[in-house]
Amino acid sequence: MGFALVISIASVLIGAIVLRSPDTHANLWNEVKAGYVRTDVNTVRGKISFAIPGGIAFHNPGNFQESTVNDPGRRVYIGAGCGTCHGVDAHGGVVGTSLAGILPQTVKNVVREGPYGMPAFPKEVLSDDSLDKLATYLRGLEAAKPTADQLAALAQLTYNPSVNRELLLKGKAALRKSCGACHAPPSKAEMNGGFDPGSLLAAMVRDTNLSPEDAKLIGYYILSIRNGVDPIKGP
Repeated sequence: MGFALVISIASVLIGAIVLRSPDTHANLWNEVKAGYVRTDVNTVRGKISFAIPGGIAFHNPGNFQESTVNDPGRRVYIGAGCGTCHGVDAHGGVVGTSLAGILPQTVKNVVREGPYGMPAFPKEVLSDDSLDKLATYLRGLEAAKPTADQLAALAQLTYNPSVNRELLLKGKAALRKSCGACHAPPSKAEMNGGFDPGSLLAAMVRDTNLSPEDAKLIGYYILSIRNGVDPIKGP
């Protein structure tokens, strides 16, 4: 009797928890309700707050075709779980960089090969047709265009010893997230190479979806390493 009572109570409690539990950012399977919110996340880049657009519907994992989202490319994006790292709106998350405006061929290479820190999606998991729809969707997302002044300022970026440790740590985080979208972040030996960080970063901002703000932070970090200042270890 006692054992049966315990089992009954446990079943009721577990059922109530499952049925009453709200969706979370890692377990979205129904339409996002109007009251859905995400907790702020503290990172080395500062506190990040998430704005969740309403009316988004998610579907069961593994079925990329079933969704009430109208755009077929967005259905693939949501179904494949891309938003977990890159944000619900594909404009960047805590882990993944923004994918807005990214070139289709870059999307296809990254998705198929699974670069540093990202799983690969073979044809058995994500068809070529679905991948084409995903690439078209991401390419069509509006991305902020850098101004001529921003590109010029990046190209002329030089070492500034007054840049504080907090900004250097943000640059380290931006380097890992942005470069990690396609390959492993550069080692210290590579950062000490003969390239011009400012010109390279200006070109990356002009030709990719790397933001001027992140590029500037990355430049500060690389230049600090070149001048013997590691924000983790100190001078």
